[in-house]
Amino acid sequence: MKIKWNLNVSIIIISAVFVCSCSAMRIDKKAEEPYQLGISAKVQSISDREAVLKVAIPVLKAGVDKVINDIAQQVVEKGVLIEGITVEIDSVPAMILEARGNIIRIAAEKPLAFSVGSDVALKIPRKTIAVVDFEVIRGNRKEAARVTLEGLTSALIDSGHFEVVERAKLKVLLEELELSMTGLMSESSSSKKGNLKLADLILTGTMAEMKEMWDINLRLVNVGTGRALAAIAMRTALFSPLEMRDVGPLNESFEGTAADPSWKIGYKMRGAFHIGIDRKMGAEDSRQSLTISFDFSGKEGQKIFARAENRKKRDLYMYRGVEFFARSSQALTGHFFILTSKPDDSNVMDAWTGEFEADTEWKQVKIPFESLTIGRAWIMGGAGKYGARLGDQVLRLDRVELFGIGVVGRNNPPVKGQMGIDEIRFYR
Repeated sequence: MKIKWNLNVSIIIISAVFVCSCSAMRIDKKAEEPYQLGISAKVQSISDREAVLKVAIPVLKAGVDKVINDIAQQVVEKGVLIEGITVEIDSVPAMILEARGNIIRIAAEKPLAFSVGSDVALKIPRKTIAVVDFEVIRGNRKEAARVTLEGLTSALIDSGHFEVVERAKLKVLLEELELSMTGLMSESSSSKKGNLKLADLILTGTMAEMKEMWDINLRLVNVGTGRALAAIAMRTALFSPLEMRDVGPLNESFEGTAADPSWKIGYKMRGAFHIGIDRKMGAEDSRQSLTISFDFSGKEGQKIFARAENRKKRDLYMYRGVEFFARSSQALTGHFFILTSKPDDSNVMDAWTGEFEADTEWKQVKIPFESLTIGRAWIMGGAGKYGARLGDQVLRLDRVELFGIGVVGRNNPPVKGQMGIDEIRFYR
């Protein structure tokens, strides 16, 4: 089901599933998630078991991207305190009956022995938030929505205040809710959804490009009440064109009449190697694949690094590694590498490498990013060949300048041959 900006129907249904009753004064502690660290508050008024508190909302640490950080801060300000959740006030269980910004009205399980002006400690449960895909309603750079969503998701996770719902689980729930609307689900199966607790909050919205500026309009919805907690709106430059980074999973099969232009297809290097497309054979019964032809037989063969490079700037922070299929004309040791840069200067880079084995049959290769090691050849002079300066040897997966796959002469016999690469994916 394609999720668009208009989620009113879905939100109403989700609210009906998850709405909690505030009529019972006994607090059910079993269903609550583990508490976070305490947040301070000041008593504004008090009457037996009810109190009005002014809460010191947490301030997030400044992130690399100011726009993403500003949005995340607004989500924290509006989403940390929501109606219907259980908290603790100086170890006394209580429920938030009403929340207006950083002012909350609570009802406790037993009488409260505080005075107006007293400082108290609150313990707030970590919220579960579902971040629904943002939609670009104007502009050609559709990847901007993915970049913003992934960056915001990372910022919310790093804040420590939220558990973020996996998008796959959100899709399943919304599909079930759609079935329930059509009457295709039985009453018994519908009643089971009341036992699920997928999310406390939903964040969704649209983005529109306006002459190099972006209008961002988001809504934060309390699932328990169905009410919009906040409308987050801003106009910002968001990204400079040079810093736009692809956060997609990559789905490269080299099929079709033309490969993605970020690949250097047709590249030749002084007779040492050539990058092309094999239009007769690919992995998993596909018809095409990328091919690297090389010649290590000469006296300079050991110095050759025959590689196919993809030069699209990427943010791979949310991925665990890369997988692809490889085959070669004889048993060879293959080479995978990525170049990462420093946030303040994309020309200061480090190379990270990993090796794999290939032979005459297609085999899948899986390389976790955590297994990559710093490239010694890069330190010894490879950086200069790329016109780059050496970095600080920190693996910044959110700052990938390019990646490549190939074969190095010094790791292989002095032969002529080919290596085929196909079905490249980044995996989570």
